[in-house]
Amino acid sequence: MGFFNNMKNIKDHVLEYETVQNIDQFQGLFDTIDNQAEKEKQKKKEEKKYFESLSPEEKIEYKRIQKRNKNLKRLGLYGLTVAGMATGVGIPVLMAANVGTILSDDSLTFDKDKHDEKVDKLNKKPKTKKQPPQTKPREYFSISYDKNGLPIVSTLVDKDPYNLKERYYELMRE
Repeated sequence: MGFFNNMKNIKDHVLEYETVQNIDQFQGLFDTIDNQAEKEKQKKKEEKKYFESLSPEEKIEYKRIQKRNKNLKRLGLYGLTVAGMATGVGIPVLMAANVGTILSDDSLTFDKDKHDEKVDKLNKKPKTKKQPPQTKPREYFSISYDKNGLPIVSTLVDKDPYNLKERYYELMRE
């Protein structure tokens, strides 16, 4: 869907060079690209406005349908590629499919409006993050002293959380 937007961005980038600026023969083509890019932007804005008006359940369903349609398009390209390979023209068909995919990818060129929107969204989000509750550090050993002042070291392994010794003595008594 972003083919003409990408073409417009590429055209604008190329027109920065002085040698290309004086070419008047392509002005009709440039105007057509700009018009189509504007239509794409308008369509994308309307689609975004419609998406924002949906309820959360409808948004999930909308995304599912969009993903399904994208996968169907990809499946069609794969079918076209396989059919082309069967007839012996697979490589050009595969190249055409990949070029179409690359040119319609919205991340191909830099879009200032989209970039500004993302920056605004990041600036509006609160910066506070929930910190996980602090857990009490595990005590691997402890030192206590007897009546004579001698140290008694107790380790994590020495503790019997399941009372296995007592269970063993109970089983042996029976």
